[in-house]
Amino acid sequence: MLFKSITAPYFPEKAVFILLILFALPLPKLVFGQGKDNSDTLEIKLNKARGAERAEILNQLTLKYVLSDSIKSFNYFKESLRIASELGLPAMESRAFECVVNGLKNEQAVGRLNYILSYFQEKKYNPGIGFAFSYLGKEYLLLNNYEQAEGFQKIALETFTKISYQYGISLASERLGFIFMKKNEFIRALEYYYEALQINQKEGYEKEVAVSLYHIGLTEYHLGDYDLAVDNILKSLAYWEHVKNVANIWNCNEILGNIYIKLNVFETALNYHRNALKIREKAKSDEILKIHHYTSVYDLGIAYSYNNIAEVYLNLHQYDSACYYAEKSLGLKEVNGEALPDDIANSQLNLGNIYAKTGKQDSALILLNKAAETFKETQNGSSYAEALYGIGNLYFDLKNYDLAKENYEAGLQKSIEVADKNNIKTGYKLLSDFYNDRYDYKKSLEYFLSFTNLKDSIFNKERTNIIEELQIKFEVDKKQHTIESQELLIAQKKRQVTFALTGGALILLLAAGFIILVLRNKRQKEILLQKEAENLRQDLALKEKDLELKNRELVCNVSNIYTKNMVISKVAKTLSNSMSNFKQANTELIREIISELRQNMDETSWKEFEYRFSKVHQSFYDILDEKFPDLSPSERKICAMLKLNMSSKEIAAITMTHPESVDTARSRIRKKLGLEKDENLTEFLNRL
Repeated sequence: MLFKSITAPYFPEKAVFILLILFALPLPKLVFGQGKDNSDTLEIKLNKARGAERAEILNQLTLKYVLSDSIKSFNYFKESLRIASELGLPAMESRAFECVVNGLKNEQAVGRLNYILSYFQEKKYNPGIGFAFSYLGKEYLLLNNYEQAEGFQKIALETFTKISYQYGISLASERLGFIFMKKNEFIRALEYYYEALQINQKEGYEKEVAVSLYHIGLTEYHLGDYDLAVDNILKSLAYWEHVKNVANIWNCNEILGNIYIKLNVFETALNYHRNALKIREKAKSDEILKIHHYTSVYDLGIAYSYNNIAEVYLNLHQYDSACYYAEKSLGLKEVNGEALPDDIANSQLNLGNIYAKTGKQDSALILLNKAAETFKETQNGSSYAEALYGIGNLYFDLKNYDLAKENYEAGLQKSIEVADKNNIKTGYKLLSDFYNDRYDYKKSLEYFLSFTNLKDSIFNKERTNIIEELQIKFEVDKKQHTIESQELLIAQKKRQVTFALTGGALILLLAAGFIILVLRNKRQKEILLQKEAENLRQDLALKEKDLELKNRELVCNVSNIYTKNMVISKVAKTLSNSMSNFKQANTELIREIISELRQNMDETSWKEFEYRFSKVHQSFYDILDEKFPDLSPSERKICAMLKLNMSSKEIAAITMTHPESVDTARSRIRKKLGLEKDENLTEFLNRL
């Protein structure tokens, strides 16, 4: 798999929305042989292939000739589109459009798409017209012409809406969402994203659902709603891990890492970014082993990860490590033909901030100014604000307070314009510290109050707990997906046997029925799982209450033993004191009765207690006897009462001994159980 994902955008560190766009990325350049053999192989496969497989081979041939023979490429494109339309595969139709312009420069792609648009308008093929307008909008967005991009996407949306073409409506809505996200109009972006998500969920477009969730999470990240961002990104990540889409797995890891940077949870952020780096390095290694070749785009991805790791180390004040990774990142990007201006500017920003911390002010100022100029040109408001803050910090350290203040205020103003909560918070804090240092305590307090109010809205305990819960839920869902995958594999094997017996027609019917059943039952299964989880929680609570009640009953039972023994002892003592009053013939009988009472008063009651105790704590005595066979019967009784959380004083009263004797017995028991001095005997017994 190449670096760029076919299904979703890749993630270039802090400039999170510049390249994160499904429709703005070209397809990966497939590595074909340069000679005749590869074409011949594809042509042979094409003659044998049918259905979706044939359409995909046609797409590969479209890609093969897109630069060298536009007529042949266009003919393959038309045939692929025809098959995809007949089969009702809208995603395959969209892929055909990707292939017919892949590798072309933006201006060339616009010309090719205008020709395709005219062709479909002449043929009056509305889906083709809609796709052509949508892909024209994509190309104009890459040219930073937002007005044209938005206009073409809206025409595409209108075209698809007229014919109720749901996939096209979703695609155009997703792309309009991205346009507004790039224009920093995040609320409008969310409106279009949620429109796309609703269609994708309703129609069962699972891959497209994952892309929508990803973009929604990204937008919430910009709005500072980190709990919603984490929730949506984790849901998207679960799908990419399920289908083993490597590029999108590292995409999600990177944005999660950046969210945790904003939350100041730097160790977690570092783990996510190191994980993304590991995945990228493995992808590069696998590609080299597979075809003994790789494209420079792999190195660009590794450079992104280096820059993210450098940012984490900068926040951890580990400047040597930060400098090492930032310099490696910038070096790779400057020699890489795939790097966009924002990519390079991100590394310049990071390295400039690091140099400022390590005393290299001149180099820092050059890098920070370069980054700021680039971000301003590309209209990347959030990163432009960060660059201005970095410049302000540098001037502050150089004691040029006027320029420091000017850059702080400009950065805050830009952050407010793009509604970047985290950057607004940073601006408030910087200006509060600035005025405090300049002894203007009134203004310092005003900015500090604004800072704390915004900080509390972003970093409150409830949100932290929600994010932790989402992480736990994600891990549980991963295990559930594993189980579902195994069940699906078994179901597939069963269907294969059925397919062999019933033939091709039955295959289509069963597959269609299975898909419909899954879609209909999906929500019901979720409700059932929620109910089952709630029932399990209730059962556990009831069991805990039941155990507590039974323990109380056992304590009462032990108390009854004590009461009975006291009565029996008193009767025996009374009989013994009165023996002189009995006739000589009855004296021996009375003595035997007293002896039998004293001998059996413990046994009967304790046997009854032990019977009841073993019913509540079924395996306690078995484990105790197996692990510690040296315990005496009286020590076993004390262990049972300790498990009921009875104190030495209570045990002494019941066994009619002194508390000191019970403490001595407890010491003997501790030795026999092999407990350390700091280990609690009662807690140990409760774990058995």
